[in-house]
Amino acid sequence: MIRAKTIADTLTIARVFLALLILWLGVTGGSEALPAAMTALIFAWATDLLDGPLARRDPSAPQTWVGERDLYADVSVGLSVLGYLTFAGFIRLWAGIAYLAICVALLLQFRSVHLGWLVQAPPYLMMFVLALRQAPLQGGIAVAWMLLGVILTWPRFPKETIPAFLRGMRALGRPADQDR
Repeated sequence: MIRAKTIADTLTIARVFLALLILWLGVTGGSEALPAAMTALIFAWATDLLDGPLARRDPSAPQTWVGERDLYADVSVGLSVLGYLTFAGFIRLWAGIAYLAICVALLLQFRSVHLGWLVQAPPYLMMFVLALRQAPLQGGIAVAWMLLGVILTWPRFPKETIPAFLRGMRALGRPADQDR
């Protein structure tokens, strides 16, 4: 019998491959590959939405190596979107490199998951706006998927996700013992 955590781990690993696909589409397909890149991003978001609840359905199984690295899969998608936007010519190379360098410096300085969420937002937003303008089918699917994601996670979203993000952002720069 396949365990729920095995399926969750498979989805997490698939997200890394989707990230590589998005980056590859930027390098090889350029701006013409926007519909395909956005489709891959929607699938990556789907794996992210599904892997956590699946893993939690199997509380008797211990945390897996892949599960412990779920955040790295998330970050790989954010980086691939930045890479796609840069290699496809939507962002100038120097700007993409500068944004990446600033983000890496901030993340190394603060080591905050919540800051990681924040630095992924601008590339995602740019990709989303580009899709709405230049690939309306994929942009519309992305809107529908995001709405569905908010609806499905609604009990946790306003009670846990948003307050955790705000606490994490307020904690930046404070010594660890003051975060409690």
